[in-house]
Parts: sequence; structure tokens; C-alpha cells
Amino acid sequence: MQLRAMMKLAAALGLMASCALAAAQSTWRIATLSQPGSVSANIVDDMADKITKGSGGAIKAERLYMTNEQEIVAQLMRGRLELGSLSNIATTVVIPEMALLGMPYLWQSEAERDFVTDNHALPVMQKLFEAKGLVIVGLGDVGWTNVFCKKACLSPADVKGMKVRVSPSAASKVFWGSLGTNGVQLPFSELIPGLENGLVEAGELPFSVYGTTPATQSAPHYVMTRHAHLGSTTVMNKALWNKLTPAQQKLVLDARTPAASVRKAVAEDDKPRMEAFKAKGGFIHELSAEQRAAWTRLVEPNQAKFVAEVNGATSELWAALQQGKRDFAARAGK
Repeated sequence: MQLRAMMKLAAALGLMASCALAAAQSTWRIATLSQPGSVSANIVDDMADKITKGSGGAIKAERLYMTNEQEIVAQLMRGRLELGSLSNIATTVVIPEMALLGMPYLWQSEAERDFVTDNHALPVMQKLFEAKGLVIVGLGDVGWTNVFCKKACLSPADVKGMKVRVSPSAASKVFWGSLGTNGVQLPFSELIPGLENGLVEAGELPFSVYGTTPATQSAPHYVMTRHAHLGSTTVMNKALWNKLTPAQQKLVLDARTPAASVRKAVAEDDKPRMEAFKAKGGFIHELSAEQRAAWTRLVEPNQAKFVAEVNGATSELWAALQQGKRDFAARAGK
């Protein structure tokens, strides 16, 4: 009898302990637009797993798929989400200066882009984000932005007058506006229906995004203009960040995949996906230097006007970008 009573007591104590653990456990959601199975979603999953394991179960972190990045930003700022993995297009809604990083034909190479972003732009970005109640805990990558169309559109003449999807970013507006297109501003969630019903005939996306959508069927011509780069940030609600202990903050930072590794993973992932896309009847159009220059010539004259029209403290971020480009050129010249 005594043994049976002791076993019942042990079971009861175990149940109470598990209930206490469940009550003490916090759930953190890392919201992202990245499609499940994509390299970007896998990186988010890895971060969630590291936070969960590193906290010893006190925090359960999980990826949350959301189709509207602007809504992710709003929920983060209100404290209704803990973390978000956001493209720079999404953050331009509250931080217009972020559009500068996506300026068409800003970057001459991946090496220049990475050096300037990491060493010169990031400190300014951190101040801008914190002023909006957000803390940058990591940099990511979505990839080079290219054009896609329902038909082969290898030159600016091919898209002149065409109905194209323009993203909420000011950089997208200046790119398509420079080419004389008929721009239609649509959120990402309305892009595919817009292509299918003929509202738009073309758009621009990194392949890491384009290749995971039905746009590959409705607009199967992907043109390697490489006119802009789309970076991303992993951010946390500032109020939550400030409540974390130093050990918890370190846990979050250690859970990040380094920016260089993210960029490499995105670039390497594009290659087999592009081959699979072509095998299914899609078209990847590489451009010669001369063909690409035809696009550049129409867009570059509008860069200064674009900088002047972007709202916010553009002077500081723009100055940092220009100083970074000069420093990179000096390093390359040694």
C-alpha cells in the first residue's frame, strides 16, 4: 500500500512539474514571407531550433508563415510578434530610407555590396530601426532582383508601355518609371492573381522568391537584369529585447546564421532551382554587357532624383553608402 501511494504521489508531482514548465514556457514566433521549403525558410527554422534548444525549453521558437510583410512589420512594432525575417522592401513602409539599399544599379559587385552594407550601412540602419521600436539582430539576403515577363523582354523597348507590377518600394517605382512602363502597384499577395487575370504582364523579383511561386508558369521568362539587390533583416520588438537578460540576448544573436553564410546559401540554392525551372519549360535569359547597359542608361539618370524624393533622414544613410563605396574602391586599388 505504501509503495502504491508513493507511486501516485510521484506521478502527481511529475504532472505538477510539467504543468509548471508549460506555464513558464514562452512561445516566440519568427514571422516570414518565405515559402516553406525555401532556403530562407530553412534558415528561419534553424534559428528557431537553436533558440528553443539553447533556452533549455524555456522558450519555444517557431516559424510563422505570413503572406503580408507589411502586416509583419506592424505586428512587430505593436509587440504582437517577437521576431520577423523581413525583406528591405517591407521595412521601407516605416523606414523609407531602406529603399536606398535597393536603388537600381547601385552596386557594381557582390563584394562591394557586402562590404558597404556590413561596415557602413548597418550602424545607420540600427539607429533607424531602433527609432521605430525594432532591433536588428541579423542581416540576411534574398538575392539579386531581375525582371520576369509573360514574353521574352530582353530590352527596355520590350517593356515600354507594358503593364507591370510595381512593389511598394520607391526603388521599384524609379526602375519601372525610367523604362516608360505602365506601372500597377500591387502588394505581393496580389501579384499572382494579377498575372493570371491580365492585370499585369511582368514584374521583378529575386529568383529565390519568383521560383517558389506560380509566376513561373504565368510569366515564364526570367531576364537577368541584375538591376538591384534585395537584402533582408531579422528584427525583434525592442521592448521585448530590452526585457531579455544579457544571456538571452546572446542566445538570440548566437542563433543567427552569419550574413556571409546566408548570402552564399541563397546564391547556391538559385542554381539548381534555375536548372529545374528550365527543365520544366521556363526560360532564363542571360544578358550581355551591351544588353544590360541599355537598361542601365535609362535608369541611372534618375538616381539623384530618387535619393532626393525618398523621405526620412536619407542624408546619413546615403552618405554612409557613398563613403563605403569609396572605401571599397580604395581597398580594391591597393
